[in-house]
Amino acid sequence: MKQFQQVKQAAIIIQRHWVATLKARQQQKQFQQTREAVITIQRYWVATLKARLQHKQFFLTRRAAITIQRHWTATLSTRQQLKQYHNSRGAVITIQRYWGATLKARQQQRQFQQIKQAAITIQTHWVATLRTRQQQKHFLLARRAAIIIQRHWVATLKAREQKKQCQQTRDATGSQH
Repeated sequence: MKQFQQVKQAAIIIQRHWVATLKARQQQKQFQQTREAVITIQRYWVATLKARLQHKQFFLTRRAAITIQRHWTATLSTRQQLKQYHNSRGAVITIQRYWGATLKARQQQRQFQQIKQAAITIQTHWVATLRTRQQQKHFLLARRAAIIIQRHWVATLKAREQKKQCQQTRDATGSQH
């Protein structure tokens, strides 16, 4: 009878160990699946943010190129009109007008450079603002993911502890009978 009890006890220990091993494997598999899902979501989100930023940068560059082209076209048009006007006047008037137009062109060039520099400054600031927002969103997503993983892990640990306590209670009540 004593030998039977020993064999029975050994079988119970082996079964418990095997069940614990199976549960550990299952939990490890669930953890890996969750981790892979989080990584996949993070990669997708980062790719989405990069695509949005590239899209915005393309349109900002395009808008700047169009602005520069318009100013250049206007400058060429102004030069052509001035040339035609000077050809139709007398020598003195031509020289006086040409000099006035040159001063005005320089002033317009300075104003254009000021406007252009202001546009570049605004664009640079805006791009920096967008990057900061993107980095903040990325950080918040990573933080949320970490919190979810931590909560899941803490819940897993609590479940293990409760199961262990329940098993100890069963063992304690089972050994009294």
